[in-house]
Amino acid sequence: MARRRSGLQPLHLAGAIAFLAVAAGGYWFMTRDKKDRLAGNPFSASEYEKNANGMRGGTYVVTGTIERQLRYGPDGSRLFSMEVKQEGAGKPLPVPVVVPSNINADIQVGQEFEMSVLVDQKGVLQAKDLRKS
Repeated sequence: MARRRSGLQPLHLAGAIAFLAVAAGGYWFMTRDKKDRLAGNPFSASEYEKNANGMRGGTYVVTGTIERQLRYGPDGSRLFSMEVKQEGAGKPLPVPVVVPSNINADIQVGQEFEMSVLVDQKGVLQAKDLRKS
């Protein structure tokens, strides 16, 4: 008659490690910060340059460098010129971005930002959310 082994077997150890890995991955997935990504589709500077009207009403994520502040509105909003790098082109495209007063951010010329924007009816980008890149 064969004798049964008692104690931990290599298969038990492998199963425990696999279980812990799956549990840790599930915990990370459920608790990660949902604000890691901004809402919107990737912004295409070349498409905007060709047809800004076709992008109206869409929400996009744009990354660029603040070139200068153009206006300060009576409601506290600010209009900036933001240089957005074009894919396949060496020269960045300046686009107008309005940052409303409800977004309280220290925006300085030369800083790079990632913004979730809505393209309004005039083709101007309206910032909905932003963060420094």
